[in-house]
Amino acid sequence: MNNTDWKILIYLKEEKSINKVAKRLFMTQPSLTYRLGQMEKEIGIPLFIRTNKGVHFTDAGNRLYSYAEKELQQYQDMKNFVTNDPSDISGVLRIGAIQSFIQSHIPGILKGFINKYNGIDISLTNNISDNLIKSIKKEEIQLAIIRGPHQWQDFEIILENQPIYLISTIPITIDSLALQPAVRYNSDPTLEEVRIQWWKQNGIDDPPFVLDVNDCLTAVEIINAGLGYSIITEDMMKKCKLGLYTKKLYDKEGIPLTRTTKLICKSAMLGSGTISAFISFIKDYFHVDSPI
Repeated sequence: MNNTDWKILIYLKEEKSINKVAKRLFMTQPSLTYRLGQMEKEIGIPLFIRTNKGVHFTDAGNRLYSYAEKELQQYQDMKNFVTNDPSDISGVLRIGAIQSFIQSHIPGILKGFINKYNGIDISLTNNISDNLIKSIKKEEIQLAIIRGPHQWQDFEIILENQPIYLISTIPITIDSLALQPAVRYNSDPTLEEVRIQWWKQNGIDDPPFVLDVNDCLTAVEIINAGLGYSIITEDMMKKCKLGLYTKKLYDKEGIPLTRTTKLICKSAMLGSGTISAFISFIKDYFHVDSPI
């Protein structure tokens, strides 16, 4: 197998469509289908499952995909080293991040990074912190940006500490909040614990009823429309319309409650020029001084 085969596997994982991958690689669909068959013949077991919803990987295919990603990156790192041009970094970068970070920071980060390194293919995954950690461990992604008190026993960089706010469509009092739903979104359990603890500090053990939504942006939009209250980090405040009631939350000692944002990856990944370039760029973006 060669670098074109590695690209086929990586693009097929993203697109799940032979036709789309063929267009990206300027190949005909029959030639790409033939190449997939040759891969299975060379390995000796099925690698792909073809359905009316696209092409999916078998367990063996997923293992080959992980190998392909490493092989392609090593090849690109070798080219970068030989040319000795630090601005000529290329390869594949697979990033996972929580949605609030994607909404508030990722557009600016990617714009600046791509302007500096335009030879890198970037794949961005949106998920909650717990699932992003699992994806890092499985090497489905190379870097993850998570938020909350999660333990990670490998390389990590603290990017920022986001204050936590309660936002509401009506003035924030115990009586007023009890009359409307708490808009809870898909996040790690520690953020929901902040809401519960806030109620307990105000003498309420059983918070009022909950409205569950999929993500933080949807929660903010529902409150913008005039329903409910929620707890969000400061970076999502820019999505709130003027006129919403807001309250910065503090612990019992009067210290502001915050959510720590971290970039994590496996130390073994740091040898990649592409990954090192992104880490250096995001450190500059957040003015982080810690060494790689």
